[in-house]
Amino acid sequence: MNRLSKTMMALVLGGASSLTLLNQFLHEEEGDRTHAYRDAGGVWTICKGLTHVNGKPVKPGMVLTPAQCDRLDR
Repeated sequence: MNRLSKTMMALVLGGASSLTLLNQFLHEEEGDRTHAYRDAGGVWTICKGLTHVNGKPVKPGMVLTPAQCDRLDR
């Protein structure tokens, strides 16, 4: 099992909201990739672990801007 990062510990001890904690966790574990990639399970994924964008599955070659990822991740 992985230990919590210093950032996560600071957020927890500071009383951060569950949404803030989730966003930080996803950033640390999934990253924020703007190009489609296969996750560990072989599923096409983009941004912070999204498998669908606007109701459609992520496909090879799909590229989004960081701003698009931010909007979709909310």
